[in-house]
Amino acid sequence: MTAVTPKLTPTQEQALQQIRATGEEFAYNGISRATVAVLERHGLVTVKWSVRTWTARRTYRSRSMCDWVARPAKGA
Repeated sequence: MTAVTPKLTPTQEQALQQIRATGEEFAYNGISRATVAVLERHGLVTVKWSVRTWTARRTYRSRSMCDWVARPAKGA
């Protein structure tokens, strides 16, 4: 039985090629969080997600930043 290749947009295909070429990609290197989520959902990459939260010293407001590291999935 052959695996079904998901249909990707040109942006998603370019991001997948970039991740495969470098071996791993980090957040804020030009690939959006939504694109990485789609690639992870299709099983093409594995992603380690993390959220950092801190409180601003002057305003005492909480700020959050989503970080991720994407690596090509084994066998994909």
